[in-house]
Amino acid sequence: MADKAIKRFQVRNMVDASSQRDLREASVYSSFMLPKLYMKMLYCVSCAIHGRVVRVRNKVLRASPEGRVYKPPQKGGGKGN
Repeated sequence: MADKAIKRFQVRNMVDASSQRDLREASVYSSFMLPKLYMKMLYCVSCAIHGRVVRVRNKVLRASPEGRVYKPPQKGGGKGN
């Protein structure tokens, strides 16, 4: 049985933006880089779909090479146009 987990890396700053500004102002060093938090997230297929990490695609689209390239949804296609 093949492993069907969806793997994603999540990169976050360890401190929020306002705290970063305070640290940079109080720091002696001019080019101090704050560390980042790197997390490898593993989702089962149903949890990834429910959490909108991945989207549902039909079988024909999954098999085609065009289906492997992610295209972000277009904005402004609603009723207001």
